[in-house]
Amino acid sequence: MSDWNTRHTLIQRAQNSRDNETWEEFVDSYKKFIFYMLNQMQVPQNLIDDLAQEILLNLWSKLELYAKEKGKFRSWLTRVIRNSATDCLIKEQRYNKRQEKGAEVLELLESMSETEFEKIIDREWRTHMVKITLESLESQLSETAIKVFKLSLEQVPAEAIAEQMDITIGSVYTLKNRVKEQFGRRLKHLVQELEF
Repeated sequence: MSDWNTRHTLIQRAQNSRDNETWEEFVDSYKKFIFYMLNQMQVPQNLIDDLAQEILLNLWSKLELYAKEKGKFRSWLTRVIRNSATDCLIKEQRYNKRQEKGAEVLELLESMSETEFEKIIDREWRTHMVKITLESLESQLSETAIKVFKLSLEQVPAEAIAEQMDITIGSVYTLKNRVKEQFGRRLKHLVQELEF
């Protein structure tokens, strides 16, 4: 995000402003996640682009209806993704296009409770937040530091990281802690900005 110290979250700004800059920032922040979730839901590839656009338009047009007091934005996003995917697949079935695959995904969506679907969204959202936080740090930290941190996230022992990266164990701990500190701060800002 361009302004880490903004007083309003992206969602608040999007609700209060309909300018192109806010819309583009909103799309940049959520589009990859929506595509990822549609792929995870095994939506047929020929439907994903149009469905992602439809979901973004639904989010944009209904954003003013979202209220923090009613729950997390992620939960609201979950419903919009799920309902849009279900509606799209029902329409697709009606027109007999990719009927077999659409029917399988639709059956899966309908068999899943809202709570189960929200758990999937929560897990994938955490993964998404970690990924975009690391991406935002890559231009500011050394490639070695980022690689050490990623390996430590994968539970690779410090000794193995030192050997693999050809650095000392002390350097592994120093680099890992340096990235961890910046990662924690950046993730906190992103969560405040994107989760409302």
